[in-house]
Amino acid sequence: MGTNTIQTSRIIPKLFRNSLITVIVAVIATMIGIVIDGIVISRFLGADSMAAYGLITPVVNATGIFSGVLTTGTQVVCAQHCGAGNAGKARRVFSMCMIATIVISVVILTCTLLFKTQIATFLGARGASSHLLPYAVDYLSGISISLPMTIFLFEFSTLMRMDGDTVRVIVAVAAMTIADISGDLLNVFVFKGGMFGMGLATSVSYLIAGVILVLHFTRKNIIFRPTLKGLRLKDLKDILITGSSSAVGSASGAARNTLLNRIMVSTTLSAAAVSALSIMNTVLGFASCTMIGIGMTTSMVAGMILGDKDRAAAEQLVKISLKTCLAIGLPLSALIFIFAEPLARVFISGSDTSLVPLAARALRFYSLSITLYGINNTFVNYTQGMRRMGISNVFCFLQNFLFVALPALLLAGRLDTDAVWSAYIIGEVLTLLTMIITAAVRSGRVPYHASDYLFLKEPFTAPAEEIYEVSVNDKSCITDISRDVYNFCESRSADKRRCTLISLFVEELGNNVVSHGFKGAADKNLDIRVVHTEDGWIMRLRDNCRAFDPTSWIKLHSSGDPAANIGIRMVCGMAEDIRYLSTMDLNVLTIKL
Repeated sequence: MGTNTIQTSRIIPKLFRNSLITVIVAVIATMIGIVIDGIVISRFLGADSMAAYGLITPVVNATGIFSGVLTTGTQVVCAQHCGAGNAGKARRVFSMCMIATIVISVVILTCTLLFKTQIATFLGARGASSHLLPYAVDYLSGISISLPMTIFLFEFSTLMRMDGDTVRVIVAVAAMTIADISGDLLNVFVFKGGMFGMGLATSVSYLIAGVILVLHFTRKNIIFRPTLKGLRLKDLKDILITGSSSAVGSASGAARNTLLNRIMVSTTLSAAAVSALSIMNTVLGFASCTMIGIGMTTSMVAGMILGDKDRAAAEQLVKISLKTCLAIGLPLSALIFIFAEPLARVFISGSDTSLVPLAARALRFYSLSITLYGINNTFVNYTQGMRRMGISNVFCFLQNFLFVALPALLLAGRLDTDAVWSAYIIGEVLTLLTMIITAAVRSGRVPYHASDYLFLKEPFTAPAEEIYEVSVNDKSCITDISRDVYNFCESRSADKRRCTLISLFVEELGNNVVSHGFKGAADKNLDIRVVHTEDGWIMRLRDNCRAFDPTSWIKLHSSGDPAANIGIRMVCGMAEDIRYLSTMDLNVLTIKL
């Protein structure tokens, strides 16, 4: 085998890194509007407006539950179908998601507009706080239009990564951010639109982003194009079950915050403690976008690996996810710890500096848990991507509620506000320890290796000795690989004709991909995988070159020479199933013999 070959894929790490930025941007997109509103309102519209803004925030969070379930569920299920090379099923799942989103969006928008006064009253604008009602109603009226768009933006942003339209997501979020900041400032200094204007500016910015993203459907050769053909309710069931971890996380987080607020009210600092917790949760939400993005990228790639039944790639994914959490989490933790006071001041008006030390202390405590949060959240997302929903949901509940709530309750009478701040750290430590213990029980050994944390549903794929796989980045290796494939097939009792055809197919198609896909491009790779199963043989070629369907190319460039591309033509002729798919900037060709 040549020096430019390795046994493990070079493509999976590159796929993860290339997807990460897009997914993080998508996560930020769902909350950046509400964060910008909070900063501008706190600075320019006064304490009553800021209090009303805080009251309405749960409405946005509730919308996020629907958004999270539909987005993560659809992302994982579609990634699994894409990994299996089935674009039709992926398109069908996407279409079902769009129908469900439209129905839910109409219900949310209608209920919000019809019952805005009742909603604001229920959320706390009553009794001693009744003077906040007009502010809360105005803001809810303005921002209500953005609520459906929050769901659509999150869905489109993550799925477009699979459709190879990464740049559009970044452009849409940049346009939305600029429009929201500009709209908020114009509202404050020019139009004097108060809280209604603040909400409306956010809604307009989300609509602008939505228009940019919808233009994606004008492109040709995309996977996710809405269709009514072959829709099944079972696909919606799969989406909801697979996305259930998001619902568990949101519900657990809401219950945790309610409990912690009650604990804070009982402390000696009372109102100041609640405000500090609110500031911490706002910064936590924004800073956690990066770690949430790592988790969602992991679930998306895991879904693809699940469809492809690639154990080696699953192990690679676990390793790179952990390394990414450490590489990003540790510096982020240090930055928040060092700049805790300036961050706190962003959310505190100049006349109320007494709250700064308490909020800064909360942020410093929180900063110590960021990296652990990233690791635990990524594990939850990985198991979700592998459709291990029982494990994913249990760990999601433990991390987001039980392991934080119990320490906070036990320490509340002893540490005052520090009981809450330290509970976040204790919760993440307990979650990590539980994960390690679970892996040890499942593997029957001390879990040192990434393979101990795969949590796959067995049998996952063929035994390792029945799989030949290699990653190449140079044409000179193809002949040697073809010879290795022949020997592998022969060692698995394949007849001479089949050994020859499979090895010739690998040589011809490998040379084809390298010659045309690698030409004029750097950092390109081709993964070759041959699997011997009880039912026959499966060949999978995966590369990160430009979109290129090799079987179509052969048909278009067929010649009168009967010997030309004979290996490809004969293998395709005897194949039970041939699937080609371009997704996540990858070409994936799967052939079953």
